[in-house]
Amino acid sequence: MRPRSLLPAAAAALVLGAAGCGGSEPADAVKEVAVERTSTDGDALALGRGAVAPFVDYGTRNQSRPTKVGVTVHAVRKGRIADFEGFSLDREQRRSTPYYVEASFENRGRFALSRNLLRASLEDERGREYRPTTLVVLGGSFRPCPQPARAALRPGRSFTGCSVVMLPKGARPGRARFQGDVTKDPLFWATGA
Repeated sequence: MRPRSLLPAAAAALVLGAAGCGGSEPADAVKEVAVERTSTDGDALALGRGAVAPFVDYGTRNQSRPTKVGVTVHAVRKGRIADFEGFSLDREQRRSTPYYVEASFENRGRFALSRNLLRASLEDERGREYRPTTLVVLGGSFRPCPQPARAALRPGRSFTGCSVVMLPKGARPGRARFQGDVTKDPLFWATGA
């Protein structure tokens, strides 16, 4: 997507991730999501609970070396489409609802990892997965959902990042999801009480 030319200090771009099968900010900018538990919760962890997941750093020289990462989903917050002022959105995107998934990742392996695949996604109430949206913000940051540094994540180090997930009109979040190795089962977090 192309940014509007109205951004004086920074150019910004928004690239939506494909739907699969399926920093500081003002306190009043976004609100916690209260989502009812659904039958898809199964073995979902509570928000704030951590787990260790298998991980493959796909697209890098280390992709043939499986490793592990510690993952904790801390919060799923509902945003507003107004948060994307300055981004050029198409009609479908303007009708969607952004959700911000905050998660921490720790490199439990023996080699540095790229951070581009260390992002949580969301499933809707029916179990359909919606992958994170990639934001490119030049000359600043996206305040409602700050992105982590691009530097490699060294062994034993961790970071907390935020994923932007756009749900289409009428869809509600069911659970957060992380799958670091496509040949293994994903981990899930319940997004509400």
